Amino acid sequence: MNEDYLKRFTDIPALIYLLKQRAITILDPISWDDTNDSYYLTVYKEKKSLKTLLALCFTETSETYHHWRVFAGGSSGVCITFKREELLDVGKSGARRHPIPEHAGR
Repeated sequence: MNEDYLKRFTDIPALIYLLKQRAITILDPISWDDTNDSYYLTVYKEKKSLKTLLALCFTETSETYHHWRVFAGGSSGVCITFKREELLDVGKSGARRHPIPEHAGR
């Protein structure tokens, strides 16, 4: 996989929201199907005494069955590719709602 990009496996409603709103929804890990990830992020939240912890999963690796099954909801899912640096710059800004640059998605 090209390290210049990050992939987000998701479902069609999330894609439609992203395209219409030009925004990505981040979630409370408590709602995730992966209880292992959810547990350790909850431990991190408690150790850091955070009021809120929101997250979103991306990958730079080649796609797997797991990506499609867990994150994209199976055969009706989608994979969105983002330019790594532009996406990370948005995340570093600390903005609650920062528009996604038009050219960040591919």
